[in-house]
Amino acid sequence: MASAVWGSAPWWGPPPPAPARPLTDIDFCSGAQLQELTQLIQELGVQESWSDGPRPGADLLRAKDFVFSLLGLVHRRDPRFPPQAELLLLRGGIREGSLDLGHAPLGPYARGPHYDAGFTLLVPVFSLDGTGPELQMDQESCHAWLRLPEPVQGTSAREAWRDCLGPPVPCGSDLIQQTQREGISREEQSPAGQPHGHVLEPDPHMCSGKSPSEPARPEWPQQDVTDLGSPAPRKDQGTDVTEAPTESPVPRPPASREAWPTLCPAQVAAWFFATLAAVAHSLAPVPGAPRLVHAARHAGFTTVLLATPGPPRRLLLFDLIPVVSVTGWPVGARSHSWAGPLAPESAAFYLVPGGSTKEQGASCWQLCFARQELALKARVPAPLLQAHAAAQALLRPLVAGTRSAAPYLLRTLLYWACERLPALYLARPENAGACCLGLLDELGRVLEAGALPHYFLGDRKLCAGDSSAGLLGALAQLRGDPARALRAAVEEAKAARKGGGLAGVGGGGH
Repeated sequence: MASAVWGSAPWWGPPPPAPARPLTDIDFCSGAQLQELTQLIQELGVQESWSDGPRPGADLLRAKDFVFSLLGLVHRRDPRFPPQAELLLLRGGIREGSLDLGHAPLGPYARGPHYDAGFTLLVPVFSLDGTGPELQMDQESCHAWLRLPEPVQGTSAREAWRDCLGPPVPCGSDLIQQTQREGISREEQSPAGQPHGHVLEPDPHMCSGKSPSEPARPEWPQQDVTDLGSPAPRKDQGTDVTEAPTESPVPRPPASREAWPTLCPAQVAAWFFATLAAVAHSLAPVPGAPRLVHAARHAGFTTVLLATPGPPRRLLLFDLIPVVSVTGWPVGARSHSWAGPLAPESAAFYLVPGGSTKEQGASCWQLCFARQELALKARVPAPLLQAHAAAQALLRPLVAGTRSAAPYLLRTLLYWACERLPALYLARPENAGACCLGLLDELGRVLEAGALPHYFLGDRKLCAGDSSAGLLGALAQLRGDPARALRAAVEEAKAARKGGGLAGVGGGGH
């Protein structure tokens, strides 16, 4: 009996095979499965949520309050530090790309071996109306000079800052008037930025010593730490503070505008650290409070390490940067269409100590748009933020202890990706793996080219630096097996979540 058929196949046979689907979930470079990479990226985000989540733990809040209170004591010691300063707190230290400070030495700190989580705090020590003649910017770079006339808002700024003055603007510099005020909207204020005047003063016996039970940490290499005239940091269990020398006053210059002295960022950073170190030495330990266990100045900023009481005990790094707050907006700064309308507030930006060339001189500041970047980051789709955080974690061991600008370049590529790629693509969780690899590939191209267009000042470039060649090789090796690197980053994040960083692995010592 002939069997009944359906089409050309017997009815009782297996169904015809489905049409072949293209393999679109494989990374061509490494052969890694994008779905696995996405799962690892999501796991990394879960493990790092203790420090990067929307609700920080009590130990992070206590450490932040300790730092804010320490700045209150700085004002008591030196009235030049403003009593009501709007502080801006950013997640991640400078070595993780929170700010662009050029190619200044950043110190030997590495997340994991030396600390568990990092933060950056912008501390305005001087405020300026950008419409005046005091601020002048270099047309060819992202740098500016702050010139101090005799009277500023009824006070003698030269006299008040005589120990922080630098030479006049170099002759022949191509300068332009810096800011404009009309028609510019300011980014919305960060919830992390808090008025200094609302911070409670610490108890008189707040601690600074290191407990004998604190997990052992590697000793700090000294080659990248600015030796400011004191003996090497102590290796006992007291506070580890690198001292700064007293700067000699600069003679008063003539009154002509061309000869106005400049406010020198290096001198301001030295004054800030010296005052902070004096306050730190006056603190006494108290059980249950954070302990300041290390402080050192690196170029234009101060790095402090705080040990939390726990449990679990953690070492938290804070990069404290004395900055100048400028009201106004740089001429020629671009807007951002992908982010939509931002808060209708007056524009403002910062001047931060940054790397400058010999031609620009030591009195040159660097423009900083940290507040605008914070507002933009709040509008980046969550999967892309996860991909960026994962790329940061993979890049971290490659740039540890160097002056590489790669972490901030990676952050800038995040904003450029939002302008170039469809928002619906970036918002799909399954695309996190592809976005992470794309950011790393873009960073490799930037390092090879040696520069990246500045996101806010489009006619200027961010320089990749001299270490690009070595980093390119390490980045290519990482791209050969991104899954293995992500697994290692997940394990590091798990150790940091438990407290003690990598010092808590293998018996708690290095």
